[in-house]
Amino acid sequence: MTIHSRRAITEVLNSLEAHPGAGTPILHWYSGGSRELARAVDLGCWFSVGPAMLSGEKGRKLAARMPRDRVLTETDGPFAMVDGRTAFPWDVDFALGTLGELWGVEKGTAQTTIDDNLKHLIRRS
Repeated sequence: MTIHSRRAITEVLNSLEAHPGAGTPILHWYSGGSRELARAVDLGCWFSVGPAMLSGEKGRKLAARMPRDRVLTETDGPFAMVDGRTAFPWDVDFALGTLGELWGVEKGTAQTTIDDNLKHLIRRS
């Protein structure tokens, strides 16, 4: 389940903790603090990141702390903007390049990691 937790991460994590069998939580565009991120990781959360999130320093710092094996990509289009225009599915390429930089790998390796993560998540369902 994809969860929007903006300005409500503590409440979201409390709910996830109270209902551990509710499904696999994917925190969309996580923007909370480091302490809450650690708690989300401990609770088994996954994370979806996109170009708009990764264009800012805070988003990149958070993404660098997320477990690589629980990161997925998204664009958040048509709501997010990329270069002053509505985000399109192919803009996820920017996210892959940024994740590669954060992880110290080539963009193609980041793509493979994301593909493997999605396959793993689907098998869990």
